[in-house]
Amino acid sequence: MKTEMKASNECLYPTDVFLISCGMGCKRITVTDIAYIEAMKDNCIIHMVDGKRYTQSCPMGDIEPELNPDMFKRIHRSFIVNISYIDIYYYGHVVLENGMEVHIGDKYREELKSSFHFWGSRNRNK
Repeated sequence: MKTEMKASNECLYPTDVFLISCGMGCKRITVTDIAYIEAMKDNCIIHMVDGKRYTQSCPMGDIEPELNPDMFKRIHRSFIVNISYIDIYYYGHVVLENGMEVHIGDKYREELKSSFHFWGSRNRNK
């Protein structure tokens, strides 16, 4: 998933399709179908909305810059989530549409919270 370094004004996520290694070849996946990405040692497990999983032999730091930050947020050192698939957000956790509950790391909490618009909350800035 590594790409060449691009000028700071160039978009790092120009496509909505990735080719990932799969067995002896490559598999095309649509970025919007990624529910979340989980780091596990030196691998990343890409969890798709349909329940399929693909394991990539690379660190999370190689994948994260390739993802649109308006769509994907790192919420823990081991998790990047597609914010369109967050079903419930509550202090310290998110629950995805598939029922997966993920803890939000302290250092990621404020950035994630700023990604949402809260209605009907008097304490929306706390």
